[in-house]
Amino acid sequence: MKISVAMCTYNGEKYIVEQLNSILHQTKKVDEIIICDDGSKDNTLEICNKTLKASNIEYKLKINKKNLGFAKNFYQAITLCSGDIIFFCDQDDIWKENKVELMCQVFNDNPNALLVFSNAHITNENLEIKGNLFENLSYQNSYLNNKYETVNYLLNDNFVTGATTAIKKEILNYIGDLDNGWAHDYWFGIVAALYGGLKNINEPLIYYRQHDKNTIGIGKKYGFDKIKKLFSKSKENNIENQYAELRLPQLIYLDKFIKEQKLDACYQKILDKKLDFWKKREHFGQQGIITNVIIVIKGAIKKEQVSNRNVDKPILKDFIKAVALAKRDK
Repeated sequence: MKISVAMCTYNGEKYIVEQLNSILHQTKKVDEIIICDDGSKDNTLEICNKTLKASNIEYKLKINKKNLGFAKNFYQAITLCSGDIIFFCDQDDIWKENKVELMCQVFNDNPNALLVFSNAHITNENLEIKGNLFENLSYQNSYLNNKYETVNYLLNDNFVTGATTAIKKEILNYIGDLDNGWAHDYWFGIVAALYGGLKNINEPLIYYRQHDKNTIGIGKKYGFDKIKKLFSKSKENNIENQYAELRLPQLIYLDKFIKEQKLDACYQKILDKKLDFWKKREHFGQQGIITNVIIVIKGAIKKEQVSNRNVDKPILKDFIKAVALAKRDK
C-alpha cells in the first residue's frame, strides 16, 4: 500500500517546518509528499525543498502560475498523487505521530472504506488546546449509523474536515466534475457517504492550528467585525452575509449527480427535503424582515431547522439570518 500526502501551501513559512517534520516522523512512513504552492511570496518553497531533500523522501513541488484558490489547488494536489491512500494536509497543523498508522488500519479493516476522517485538537497559534473539533462541529457518532442517516446529516452541515482526512484513490473514479462549487473535503465526504464508504476515528489525530491567516477558520466567536459583516449589504467575498446562495448551487449540482449516477432513490428523497428548506430561504435578501421571520416561524413549528441543520440553536441562527439579510439586495 503506497501512501501519499497532498499538501497545499501559500505563504506558509511560519509553520511549515513543524508540519513537515510531523509527517516525516510518523510511526508508519509515508511514501511521497506532493506539494502544490499557490504563489507564495515568502520562503515557503525554499523551506519545503530544504526540509524534504534532507529527508530523502520522494516529493514533488508544483508551483502554480496563477493562484487557484484552496479548493482547486487541493484537487490538483490530490490528482497528482500516485498512492493507494492519499492524506489531505494543511500547511500549518501538526500530525500526531500515529495518525497515518491508525487511519491506514481503518482502511485495512474496512475494505469498503473510501474516506476516513478523524477528530482533532483545536489549538491557537501556539498549539495551546482550545477545543475539540467534533464538538465544535456538533458531530455525533450516530451520524454514521447507516448510509441514509450519514447522507442526511452530512447534507445538513459538513463534519468532514480536510485536514483530518485520508481517501482511497479509488474514490477518484466516482467524484465526477471537480469544479462543482463544493469545497474539496465536503464533496469527497459526500461521495464517500453516497457509496457507503465514510468512516471515522473519534481520537484527535492532529493539532488543528487556528490563527488570523487561516483560509477557513473554525470555532471563531461572533465578534464585532463578524457581526458587522453579517449585516453588511456586500456579498462579495463575505460568506457571513450569504445563506441559501451558498447551499443551493451545491445541492442543485448534487441533484444532477445523483440522477446521472443513478444512485439509490432514497438519497433523492433526502436531498429533496434539503432543497425545499433552502429554496424557502433563497429570497431572504430581497424580502422584508416580516416575510423572512414568518418563514422561520413556520419552519420552527414543523421542526424544519432541527431536521436540516446540525448546528447548535438552529432556530435562533435561522432567525438571525432572516433579520440580517432582509432587504440586503435592495
